[in-house]
Parts: sequence; structure tokens; C-alpha cells
Amino acid sequence: MKLQVLDPFIQEFINTHINSSASDLMLKASSYPKWDMKAIAQQLVGKQIAKKKLPTWFHNNEVLYPVRLSMEQCSSEETAKYKTTIINSGRGIDLTGGFGVDTFFLSKKSESLIYCERNEDLALLVTNNLKALNQYNCKVYVGDGIEYLKNIKKLDWIFIDPSRRKESQRVFRLDDCEPNVIDLIELFFDKAEHVLIKTAPLLDIRQTLSDLEAVNNDCKEVIYLLEKDFTGEAQIFCVNLKKELKEEFRFTLSEEREALSLYSEPLKYIYEANVSIMKAGAFKSIASKHELYKLHKHSHLYTSQKLISEFPGRRFNVKEVLNPDKKSLTKLPKKANIACRNYPHKVDVLKKKLKINDGGNDYIFATTLKGEKLKLIVCEKV
Repeated sequence: MKLQVLDPFIQEFINTHINSSASDLMLKASSYPKWDMKAIAQQLVGKQIAKKKLPTWFHNNEVLYPVRLSMEQCSSEETAKYKTTIINSGRGIDLTGGFGVDTFFLSKKSESLIYCERNEDLALLVTNNLKALNQYNCKVYVGDGIEYLKNIKKLDWIFIDPSRRKESQRVFRLDDCEPNVIDLIELFFDKAEHVLIKTAPLLDIRQTLSDLEAVNNDCKEVIYLLEKDFTGEAQIFCVNLKKELKEEFRFTLSEEREALSLYSEPLKYIYEANVSIMKAGAFKSIASKHELYKLHKHSHLYTSQKLISEFPGRRFNVKEVLNPDKKSLTKLPKKANIACRNYPHKVDVLKKKLKINDGGNDYIFATTLKGEKLKLIVCEKV
């Protein structure tokens, strides 16, 4: 496959059909009897995913792509680059290499890196791609990364991305993943001072921190940095990577427990924290830091009379606060972006009830205020 799909004529063919589907290409197979059209279709799908997710790979015609699942599971360039701000020097090992996106960016900041991958075909693709991308300080090992780790000298850091034991099941604990990181902590710290663990957003952060102690606006990844012999309280960093800037908020679980919540009716401005903050559970800490009022204990919407421009999330100017009754329907816009926060109806049901179409510049937050009052907050983005 490698020699054929990298042929300049085939690469031109793939680029010409970049907006076609894999099935469209398979229909053309009889016109190109000497080509492995199934392999070419795989490259097309990979390149289509890479166009937005991995632009460095997309713009290089010498790159090879694996099956769709590996492409969907790999890190994006943005999240991989962020990891290099956490671990950025010395000698390291990526125990679960996959498509090698994290490997590539971590190796650019490191003295050397060992990439481990059990899937031989995937490891061969990554070997080709590292060469195509001019990254030469990586050693590729085909096999079990944990077994390899047991037999090498000390390194500076370890990176691991454990997978779910059963792809069809949701996983909420770290010990439900393979390999079981909790059982391996002693080995990890025997081999390195720092361990960076990437997990899926579904894992419960508080439970995971507890498990690790016992032995980084769609939330794409949750990562944990472990430092040997560290005894303080874990700092939680909520990072939202945007094109124009990086929003960051940090807190500890004790700060969240001790923060006092103040409540208010909707004032001039409404705030919705970015998803990383909501995932981390900094519901009271974010309000306390920015001196905001909460609308309700469980609504997780915030309000103030004065605009807080540095708030890490979306900011809205309140236009009107209405009751969800027939009398108020005439005051609602015909088009709006509706969100339900701690509200008894789902968005689709509410849209039908209010007879509102999606779109426009108006936003409606259907929510519950203190005192269990249901309200519709009509606002526009600041």
C-alpha cells in the first residue's frame, strides 16, 4: 500500500477528490484496475479528517493515514501542542503511541522520545510519517509499551493514553481502562519523575484524583500530571483552546468546597463558563473569583451588573426576562439560539412549545432561578 498510495499521480487523484466520499471512489475502481482503491479510499478519509484536525499532516503528501477509528481517536494538533507546555524537555516515552500526533509534538520539545505501539501496521505508518515530517529523534518500538518500560533505564517523563477495555461501554473510572494506570503507578515512578496521563472527558475528575492519590468548547481531553513524591493538593487547570486566545482557569477542590455562593435575579449581564470549567466542577470557584452571582445552585449560569470582560466563557447582555407562559410568547423573537440550563424541558420540546426557529442573533436561556422560578432569559452575545 505504502509505495502505491504515495505515488504522485495517486496523491493528485486523492487531492482532486478530497470532497468525495469513500464509496464514490470505490465506484471508480474498475476504471483504475491496477490501483488498490480500498487503500486509496482509506487515505482519502484520513486526509478529510486531517484537514481540520491535523493541518500539518494534511498539507504533506508523503503522510500515510490509518483506518478511520485511529484518526477519530487521535489528539488534535491544538491539544497535542498544549501538552508540550506541560512536558517540554528531557527524555520521554509514549507508551500508547497510536497515530503519533502527541509523539510528534512532544518529541519536538524533547531530547529524545520512544514511541510504543502494539499494532505493527500503525507503527509502520507512524515511522513513515515521522520521516515525512522531518522528525528524527524518535525511536519506534513495536510491542507492549509497559513490558518495554520494565526493561529500560530511567527516563525524565512518561506519557500514556489508556483506552477503554470495551469500546462499546462507557467508562467512568481510570481502573476501567487498559492498561490499568493505578496498578502501574509504582512502576512509572520507578522509571520517571513525571507521568502525564490522558483520559476521556467521561472519567470523573474527583474520583480519578482520589484513585491516583491512593496509590489539561467541547471537552476533548482530560490530562493528569503526576510528580513523584508530590504531597500538596492537586491544582486543576481548565484550559479552553481558541483560535485567537487560550482561556485558563485554575482552582483546587478545597477552594471549590469552601467557596460561598451568592444568588441574584438576572442582572445586566449573564455568563456561561466554558465546558472545561463545567467538566471540572468549578461551579462556585468561578463565581467567587469573578465576584459573580449565581442564578440557582444547579443552573450554573452567572450574572452581574458590570461586565466582566475577562470571564472564561460566553458573555451575554440581558434584553428581557420572561415567564414561560402564553402571555410572554408574543414578546419572544421568532428566531433564537435556545439553551436549557436546569430546566424541566429539553431544547427540542421547548422550541416547539415556544414556536421558535433556530438561528439569529438572540439567545434564550431557559433556566431556574433561586426559589425554583422558571424563567426565559432573552439576551445577545457581548
